[in-house]
Amino acid sequence: MTRTEADTILDDGEKLWLAGEKQQAREAFRRARLLYHEMGDAVGEAMALVQVGDLEAETGHRLAARESYVEARAIHARAGDQRQQAGVVVRLARLAQHDGDAAEAEGFYKAAYELYDSASDYSGLGHVSRRLGHMERDANRHDKALDLYRKALAYFRRGGDTLGEAHTLRSLAAIARGLGQLDRARTDCENAVGLFREAGDILGEAKSLRFIAYVLADEGDKAGARKSMHQAAKLFARAGDTRAHDETEAEAKALG
Repeated sequence: MTRTEADTILDDGEKLWLAGEKQQAREAFRRARLLYHEMGDAVGEAMALVQVGDLEAETGHRLAARESYVEARAIHARAGDQRQQAGVVVRLARLAQHDGDAAEAEGFYKAAYELYDSASDYSGLGHVSRRLGHMERDANRHDKALDLYRKALAYFRRGGDTLGEAHTLRSLAAIARGLGQLDRARTDCENAVGLFREAGDILGEAKSLRFIAYVLADEGDKAGARKSMHQAAKLFARAGDTRAHDETEAEAKALG
């Protein structure tokens, strides 16, 4: 496919964003959006609008982010692209959560769920189910959270989404630990470690090993906990997360 001027400007905007030049990135995304619109490229226009929305959301301009997402959603709806529309609706749900409107967030997540379901997107269904599980967990409705996490796990496995499965296993482990089900928590998180390792996600593996250390400490296995902490710290260092490395080493030392 021949690249257009709009494609180049959109790429430049992403580079500017990564370089910390957010105002220039914002201007590039908006310029790309106008060019896509003039070309009649609805897909490109929606893509640029999502980029604008993501940047506005990151910089705390949630009203501007919402406006961009709503425009992008309308374009995808006109095109009948349920998967892309669902991705935008998930972003609207996150904005509602940041604004403290749990009811609106839940409504958006459920709308996204229906869109992903229509598109037979199992990974999308898994992500929405997990996010709804987080909402139930945060409201201390652990039974509902567990049901949603298990539902998410099934979707991720059906869709072959290894990272989604790994993150969900860690969420299940956290609930199990809170309920005092330490064997279950350790098993779920050990399985998560294997999946993160398989996917090459060093940070995910490190966080899971750190969590396993907490479970081992709960079980009274301080030696095992220290070993897991040190393993996690090494991975945090490899991933460049010096803060997490230092915190984990301090926790290992505190175990005696």
